[in-house]
Amino acid sequence: MFYVERVDDKSLLDLSDRWWNEIWREGLLDVVDEVFTDPFVRHTATGTVIAPRDHYKRILDDFQRTLHRPITTIDARDVVADRIWTRATSRGLNRESGEPTVVTWVLVQRVDHGRIAEQWALTVKGVDWSA
Repeated sequence: MFYVERVDDKSLLDLSDRWWNEIWREGLLDVVDEVFTDPFVRHTATGTVIAPRDHYKRILDDFQRTLHRPITTIDARDVVADRIWTRATSRGLNRESGEPTVVTWVLVQRVDHGRIAEQWALTVKGVDWSA
């Protein structure tokens, strides 16, 4: 049986906070280089991609063009071994339509040597699970 080495919960939560505050909210894409491994594994509803950080920065940049400077509420978060499990709700302005928008997240991030190495992200636009 294989067991993952336990990582300090506080360091994982600090890393998660950097993702949500610096990268996601503020759009500081250079922080991706400090927070993620290279390459990085990303699982979404469209499939799995193993790509360099620069590729992920382009994806984030495209997404942030539609959801500008979102305000995110962490609805639930837990650390299990080397993974951060988060349920969150982001609200912001859709720059394309000019309308307010909401995105609900279920995000699991696996950390390796102090960086996010793998991420499972499920996002649903227009759904609010925060209540």
